[in-house]
This record gives sequence, C-alpha cells and structure tokens, in this order.
Amino acid sequence: MIDDYNKAMELLHKIEAQLPIPARLTEAYAQAVQDSKLKALLGQELQIQRVLYMGDAGGIACDVKPAHWQGSKEVLLVSLTQLRVSLHHPLAQEILAYQLERIRRIKHRLD
Repeated sequence: MIDDYNKAMELLHKIEAQLPIPARLTEAYAQAVQDSKLKALLGQELQIQRVLYMGDAGGIACDVKPAHWQGSKEVLLVSLTQLRVSLHHPLAQEILAYQLERIRRIKHRLD
C-alpha cells in the first residue's frame, strides 16, 4: 500500500475544513504538462476548492482554480503531491509530511 488510508482520510477531512486553500503547482508538474494553458498557471496562486480520495493509486486529489477561472465550469484535478501550500498555512506541515511519505513509498515501489 502507498497510503495509510486512515491517515489520508484524516488529512483530507482537515483540508476540507480549511477550504479554500491557496497553493501553487510544482515545477515538476508544470514541466510534465504539455498543455500551454496549464503551463501558464505555473507560479500563479491557485485555490484548492475541493478534495477527494482517488484510492491508494491516486491518493488525495485537489480541484484547483486560479482566480480568473472563478465561475468557470473548467476543472483542474491535481494530486496533492503536485501542489505546494504556503509554509505559513496551519496544515502545511501535515500536508508536506503526507507528500513526502507518498513520494517515498511510490519510489520504493518503482525500485
């Protein structure tokens, strides 16, 4: 298993209670995406609007939108591991711990 399901759900509920949460896409995500519209979002502050659990394979996913998408029906669903939350946010340390552990476990499975 990649995630500890109970811990992931506990974090998901904490995130839900704090929505919306400002975040930015990681450089790795921006480099992996070929869509120029998404690349333009690099460096912009996005708002995590909703979170959902995509199972062990997908982990916690976030519906994020930049300010100019408000009111739009467009959705950008991004893994929490591909977002950076300000270190000043109350959940920053818990989110970072989840991200690092998930990445470590994924790498371990690939080795």
